Parts: sequence; C-alpha cells; structure tokens
Amino acid sequence: MLKQLRFGILWLSVAPVLLSACGQPGDEGAVVAGPGNEHEYPPALLTGGRGIPAGVEGHGVSLSRLPVDTGISPLHAVFYKNTYEPRLDLAPDSGWDWSGAGENIGLSLKVTNPGDHSAQLFVSVYDDETYGTRSFNVPAGGTGTYYFDLNGPALALDTGMRDAPALYDNAATAMTLMWGSKSLDLANICRIELNMKSILSDRALVFEDIALTSNGDFQPQKLQKIFDRYGQYAPQDYPEKIHSDDELRASAQREAEAFSESSNFPDRSRFGGWAEGPRYESTGYFRTQKIDGQWALIDPEGYLFFATGVDNMRMDNTVTMTGVDFADSDTGRGETIASELRRDLFQWLPEKDDPLAAHYFYRPVVHMGPVEKGQGYSFYRANLQRKYGPDYLQRWREVTVDRQLNWGFTTLGNWADPSLYDNRKVAYVANGWIRGEHKRVSSGNDYWGPLHDPFDPEFVNSVKRTVTQVAAEVRGDPWCMGVYIENELSWGNTKTDAGHYGLIIHTLTRDAAESPAKAAFVEILKNKYSSVEGLSRAWFSSIPSRSIPSWEAFAAGFSLSQGAGGEPKIEGQLREDFSLLLESLSARFFSVVQRELADVMPDHLFLGARFADWGMTPEVVRGAAAHVDVVSYNLYTEGLAADNWEFLAEIDKPSIIGEFHMGATDSGSFHAGLVSAESQQERGEMFRGYMHTIIDNPWFVGAQWFQYIDSPASGRAWDGENYNVGFVTVADEPYGPLVAAAQALNRELYSRRYGQKK
Repeated sequence: MLKQLRFGILWLSVAPVLLSACGQPGDEGAVVAGPGNEHEYPPALLTGGRGIPAGVEGHGVSLSRLPVDTGISPLHAVFYKNTYEPRLDLAPDSGWDWSGAGENIGLSLKVTNPGDHSAQLFVSVYDDETYGTRSFNVPAGGTGTYYFDLNGPALALDTGMRDAPALYDNAATAMTLMWGSKSLDLANICRIELNMKSILSDRALVFEDIALTSNGDFQPQKLQKIFDRYGQYAPQDYPEKIHSDDELRASAQREAEAFSESSNFPDRSRFGGWAEGPRYESTGYFRTQKIDGQWALIDPEGYLFFATGVDNMRMDNTVTMTGVDFADSDTGRGETIASELRRDLFQWLPEKDDPLAAHYFYRPVVHMGPVEKGQGYSFYRANLQRKYGPDYLQRWREVTVDRQLNWGFTTLGNWADPSLYDNRKVAYVANGWIRGEHKRVSSGNDYWGPLHDPFDPEFVNSVKRTVTQVAAEVRGDPWCMGVYIENELSWGNTKTDAGHYGLIIHTLTRDAAESPAKAAFVEILKNKYSSVEGLSRAWFSSIPSRSIPSWEAFAAGFSLSQGAGGEPKIEGQLREDFSLLLESLSARFFSVVQRELADVMPDHLFLGARFADWGMTPEVVRGAAAHVDVVSYNLYTEGLAADNWEFLAEIDKPSIIGEFHMGATDSGSFHAGLVSAESQQERGEMFRGYMHTIIDNPWFVGAQWFQYIDSPASGRAWDGENYNVGFVTVADEPYGPLVAAAQALNRELYSRRYGQKK
C-alpha cells in the first residue's frame, strides 16, 4: 500500500511546491507510491516550525499545535457552536496539483475525537470549477483514519444507492458520499474545507495526518448477493436484524402485548393536547395563538398543543429497483436485465408464482440511478405479509397508529397514507403536490426541478386541482392539524449572490411574452421607476457605459454582467430591486395557494411549503410569512444553534420543522443520512437534544422526524436514498434506543414547553 504523504506536506505553505512535484523523479528519500504505481512522492517533511502553517485558517474554529517530543505536532482544532457552520480552510496561494499521484488514490485524514460526543465532519475538496463533499463520524474518545476517494474505480459505478459498502481493501474507513461531483480535476485543486454544521456543543478534533494515499485494491465482488430475503444487509448483524419468519411473528406478538398496557401519557387531551394545562377558546379545529410572547397551537377542544410526529408512514418509498425491465411493462413479457449490478445485489427475489411476488411494482421513471425505469420490489411490504399474514395492510395501519400512541407522538407527520387519516386517535397533517401544465422558472440550481411560475394564470388552475384533492381526502376532519403544500422547492440559497438571486437572474433573461413571471417583474419595475432611464441609472450608476435602451428591450431579455470569478455583481439599488422581485415571487406563490386552500378548507391551517434550510432566502421567507398560518422548514442539523434563526423574531410567525433525522451505520445501512450519529444509542440522544432546542424556542410549535421506515438498504427506487433514518427497520422492527428516547421526550413535552402556564 502507498506510504502516506504525511500531515505537514498539505498543511505547510510549501505544500503547492511539494505536491505539484508529484510524479517527478530525483528527490532523495522519495517513496514509491505502491505496486504498479511508478509515481514518486517527496518525503514527509514538516518545516516552518510548529505554528499554524500559512494557508490554514479557521472560521469559528480555534487552532493550536499540540506539543510532542518527536515527530509532527498534531493540529488541535476546536469547532465552536456559536458559529452556524464552523470550518477549517486549507487553501495555499497556488493550490495543489495532484495529477501526478497516479490512479486510485484518496485523501486520508487521521483524526482523534477527545470529547464525549461523536463529531460529524464534512470534507469538501474544490477544484477550480466544482467540488465534492464527503463526511465521516468520529466516535467520542475515538481515533480513526478516514479516506476520500479521489479517482478510484468505485466512483465510476452507479449502484443505485446513495452510498455502497466500502469497495477497497483498506483498513481505513471510507468517507460517506454526500453531495457535489465525484469527478474532480486533480491538476487544479484549490482548497479543502473541513466543517461542521449547527452543532449543539463545541467539538475538539486532533488531526494527526492528512495525506494522499492509495485506496487499496478494488473489490467489486463486495456488491454481489449482499441483501438477504428480508432486504437486510447480509454480512452485518445487529440487535434488530430478523433471521426467520418465526422471529417476525414473535416480534409482532410481543409488541401487541406492550400496546395492551396502560397509556404512558395520561396528561393528554382527546386530540393529544395538554389536558392538565390551561384551556383556551375552542373552535373545533386546530388554530394558532400567541400566549405570553410564545406561539402555540391550540387543539380543537382549546388545549395547548405541540406537534411531534414522524413523516412518511406509507408504502411509496419502500420499493427498490431490481435491475430487471420488460419489453412490455403491462404484461411483464420480454424480461431483460437492465442492470446486472442491481440484479446481482440480491440473494433472493420471489418467483412469479410465489405469494410474495405481489410486492413487485413497475416504475416507469426514476429520478436517478443505473436504470431509467423497470421492476421494483418492496421488501418492507413482503416482511409485513410474513409478519401479519394476509390482512397485513390493515394490521400495519393499526400497529402504526398504536405505535405513535405508545411512543407519545401527537401527530402523524407529512406524507402519512390517507388511509390513516380517519384513525380518530392521533391528529395528522395532510399534504398536496402541485402538478399541471403551467410554466416554470429556474433558479439555475433546480435539484428537484424548476419552481412553479405563480404568475401564470394556469398555475391557479393547477393549485385548485391540488387543494380540491386534499380537501376530498380530509373531508372537513377536525383531526387534521393542517396542510403542507409542496416541499423543498428551488427558491435559492444565500451562499452566493448567484444562488441567492438565481430565480431573478434567470427569469430576467426570459422574454416576457413567454414568461409570466418576467412580465410581472417588468410591471413591478415600471411601477417603481417612471422611466427606463431611471431604472438604468439606479442599476448601473457605477457603470456609465451600461444602459437599458427601452422597456421593450428589457422585456425581451436582460442579462446581468458577470463580475470577477464569474460571479454576478449585485449591490446597491440593483440588490434592493432583486430582493423586491424575489419577495414578490414568493408572495404571489403563497397568496395563490392560501386563497385556493381557504376556499375548500377554511378551517384548516396552511403550514407552508417546507423550506429546505439549504434552499431558502430571507425574501422568500418574508413572502411566505404574510400568507401562511405556520412557516415550515426542513432542518437537517443537530438542532437550532448559533444565530441562524434570529429572523424568526422579525417575521414573528409560528414555525414548524417538517423534517429532521439522525442515522448511524451500525445496523445494516451504508449511509447514516444527512446527520450522523455514532450508534443507535446516540441517535436517540441526539433526537432528544434536537427536540429540546425546538421545544424551548418560542416561535416553534412542533417538529416532525423524517421518516417512519428506514430507506431500503439497497436504495429507494426514486433516487437511491438508503439512509438509516427510520423509527423501524426494513423488516418493521422498531429501533429500541430511538423509541425509548421518543417516549422520554414526549413524556416531558408539555411540562417543558408550557409548564409555567399550569
């Protein structure tokens, strides 16, 4: 195996010189990269004393070197909780050239966590055009070596999973794929970022090595026959793993006996509110009220209410792609293998005459993966049939509701199967997706697709169809707490001006005759400026040579000049007007939905559109706040931390978390999810820590975990997500530590939130 280039090479100001020399012979003491690799590396050197090297800078991170008797002084870094994204930048003036390092190499970090809480570290490597991000979790008190695959053969595989088992012969731990590009220009590496996000306590890490290493021998056979007949990862054992149908049935019996015991939550009202607390005006439906400076939900009987719950109690996302397709998808004739890799993942799939073959489903389209369409299979549904018998769906509905009562949750979260709505035991939220032939607008980074154009008259018709369908499912039910419409739309983000104002930048390039949003923007600016000359002076006061010749020319298409580094220069009045247009776009969207929803569901709360924390801007939030009853956010962090949520006081609206989770890789999953824990035990502890930050915040009225069932370990059909984020496994087995944490949290829920009002 390649001998490492040690810590000092990347960290010193001389690093660009040393690494650009990779592959050049002649340095005395150089080490050979490894078998079959003729590239040579300079020796491990640490120069420049024992201070912090040039090009290494902390943002919300303090740095020091630990004293040692001999050898390299490790770097001690403390990431502080009062910074939303504390990060450590490694950015030498001229970057690095790693192109001479050969094939199948990785970036390796040896890290110690001296603290009492695990630490998730995100590692981003940037070239001059793109970047890739991985992460890893260092256990409390642990030391480990973690590697970032830079150009190995595993990167070329599309497994249909967000991440796969480690495919190299390497004693180190592979970092988890998160986002960004897999393909980086190793000749032009600009910087490395090491960061955490919204941590609830300061975290110290000690970096002993950062180096280029060989990934080790490629072992693609580790993808063959790795999932058992229950859809579980076969090589790994863990407490919740099922080994036989008898185990499934015995588990069902034990759980039924537990449900028959008395309630753990005697303080609850009929609708799940706080029966032991004060009572306010009852309207027969859920509503909001600000009480003593704190926002609250009021249940239909007038009791204080706080929404806790779990999302995605449905079968839709339990399907995984088998790699099989058909010439005729309607009849299942003409079977072909569309992906041998996918087909070879499974030890077992049922024959056509097997009763469990009822859980095959045809997917005519998928969002990403090695196949564009084809056969899918739901191991979860098959396991339910094994567990509960032929009436498994009805038993699943009953058990699912009983679990929420036993665990203490007050709602069924978003995307509950509508067949659960009439349970009359636990409140729920409904949801709707806007579909139709109306036009769209682009932010330039449309992960789930372009945004609806709310100025298109056809958009109103699309919304009408959506809310009519939701109303038909809810039927005026007082158990419905409220309605989410849409999810994680492409509103932009504040990381760059191009991201912040992307919707405006891209829409202004359009012809107003083809884009209703562009036409609306033109009218808004005409109303503000008496002439096009006034607009030109306001936008280009510092660029006299630039002007807008006429309103007609502006309506036909306007492009913003690019500044240094390819970023648009948006400042002064231009920035103010872009903010005006962005807020107007948001306000139009939410006002249309609010009006149409009120027409058919006047008694139910409009819970917003679930902003992704990576996909929202202040203008968009303000536009929404004027038209929703509760503003919703999906926040994947350890909880509310730092000062990133100060704007809640400005908008002064009740808020709710629509999605959050924590996962681990100790129970048959290759990917922990967006927030990682060390273990199932720590998942439970982190759940409580997150919820405490929500319960203690005066603007939040609830939070709902994503999701009820683990993603298929082999990747969900739509996009390959294979996260350990469920309250139950793919075999419908509850995670004991997480359930215990939820029960403890929900027992203290109302006394912690509203205890002073008793």
